[in-house]
Amino acid sequence: MMGRTFRAVLACALAASPALGSYPLLTTYRPETNVEADARIDLDMEEILAELTADDLAGAMAKYQGGTNGVQTLASLSKPGATSMASDKWWPVYKDYWNNGYDYADAFVEGAYTGSLPDAMRKELIKKGIAYQGVWMYAAHSFDVGRSQCSTNDWDKGMAHYVGSMEGQTSVPADVASTGNLLYNLAQKRCADFGTCATGADSSTLANVNDRILNEHSTLGRDLTIHGGTYCDDARLAASFHSIVSQMTVPLVQGLLKYAWKADPVNGDSCAGQAGNDAATVATNDATNSKDCAKSWAEGWAFSAAVLPQIAQCDAAAATTIRDNLDVEAAEPMKDGVAAVKTAVESVYACLGITCADVGEFQASGIVYSGMDACADPPAPAPTPSPQTPRPTFCEFSNCADSNSAVPMSDAAARRAGEVAGAALAGAALAFIA
Repeated sequence: MMGRTFRAVLACALAASPALGSYPLLTTYRPETNVEADARIDLDMEEILAELTADDLAGAMAKYQGGTNGVQTLASLSKPGATSMASDKWWPVYKDYWNNGYDYADAFVEGAYTGSLPDAMRKELIKKGIAYQGVWMYAAHSFDVGRSQCSTNDWDKGMAHYVGSMEGQTSVPADVASTGNLLYNLAQKRCADFGTCATGADSSTLANVNDRILNEHSTLGRDLTIHGGTYCDDARLAASFHSIVSQMTVPLVQGLLKYAWKADPVNGDSCAGQAGNDAATVATNDATNSKDCAKSWAEGWAFSAAVLPQIAQCDAAAATTIRDNLDVEAAEPMKDGVAAVKTAVESVYACLGITCADVGEFQASGIVYSGMDACADPPAPAPTPSPQTPRPTFCEFSNCADSNSAVPMSDAAARRAGEVAGAALAGAALAFIA
């Protein structure tokens, strides 16, 4: 009897101990499993960016295919094969859109490298294809497995690939300026372009997207998987997964809109005077007008390609409009103009699980570019009374006698409570040993 009691007390002491979650933070997110090596995939990405900056596309591809900093290479993330993501929510959608291409992200990158497009385009397609198709989908896949298998480690891997290692550990919430190159970094860059940072366009403050992913959905999902049992079937876990993917989509849409505007010849920006010119002609003209049309057009296509499968699932006609205007294989950039593209993508916001307010408006120095004002969200329907689904509390997870009276605790408060409980239980365990 005493042996069984001791084992039970010791198990409780270990479960309450914060040491199980004492791994380096991913900005403010505290992983409960060791994903340090997974997060270092951004070091491979950094080497690729350096090679591309030096115009060494072959060197960049060598790092893509044979990088050594992470658990996997970036190429392996983009080549999941026919079965490893087959039960996911989003990978089959992307595979089907790209003509049953189960390695669609790798095909996009390799196609850019081996193709005949101008180098200015190839570089943009390579780096954005790697980060915003390959890494994006692997992060979404990891969250999906975390949800479906109630796996804290997979959930943590999702955050490791969203944030990377270069962002560091953020103990002060205000210290959020990005120093990395993955999806957290993209959200910070786009919030400055669209006024969706915590303080408008100030990217030294947290992007709304990152705030929601880091401080709402990811921590809730992590907590539910940690405690397992009936929490694995909690509707909040699935809701957290879907909300994370929707928020991960926001910067892709913002990138699409930004470069659609810049690539529209009518706007007098990157592609001024380039109406009617294909990719090769555009690049030749760039040498004399210094407008970088090839670069902006390629960036618009890279962001479009990263979100088109979702858009097509919502509305095939909207996806066709976007692709016809931004595909770098088209006869000219933005043949129908940015207004047509903006209308098409805005028409599917609700289906994508995002809002006009999430996306914001393309701007610089507080001035919104012509035609790029934020759209208006439709009025929200009257709420239907439903059971409350609050954030789990420490008492809820610790089987308090009256969890309904518990006040939701912050992560820090819950951890402090865990330390106290762990110390008490460990002391009890030692008493049995004595």
